[in-house]
Amino acid sequence: MFARLALACLLACALGVSALGSAALADELTPAKQADIKLLLASSGGATVGKSMATQLTRRIVETLRRTRPDIPVHTLAIVEREVVKMFTETFDAPGGVVDRLVPLYADTFTHQEIRELLAFYQSPVGKKAVGSLPQLIRQGQKIGQGLARDVAPELNRRIKAALKEEGVVLEKLP
Repeated sequence: MFARLALACLLACALGVSALGSAALADELTPAKQADIKLLLASSGGATVGKSMATQLTRRIVETLRRTRPDIPVHTLAIVEREVVKMFTETFDAPGGVVDRLVPLYADTFTHQEIRELLAFYQSPVGKKAVGSLPQLIRQGQKIGQGLARDVAPELNRRIKAALKEEGVVLEKLP
């Protein structure tokens, strides 16, 4: 869910943003630092993660309902979809929601200066391009990973069977 944000941070590190990989000495969580962390989450695309999560979850719920309960009217599924998206959207930025829960994590990981440096990156042209490009790159990467898993599955299955046989392990109905 937060893969996009994680990849963006890795990209920032590769581009030379200082101290992403090192443990920062935590400094005080001032109102200014908290505001900058929230701005960082928005600038890095973190604010759209909730909507993406809601969309993915909604798709899964509706697909499961369609499969298991084909008698449910389309209008009813639309209501379910609307309510799931609405709840995620409301709770993502709400007090005590995901953003508020992420602030201490970022505050403990990055100094205020490092937050400012990350903000500078995400507000730069290349940072904005990274945020805009990452969703498509992640989707394409997932497809590549799924294809690779499909390609190696027969060989992996063969190796597992051979290793189990060599160890004297007999499992019924191995595919």
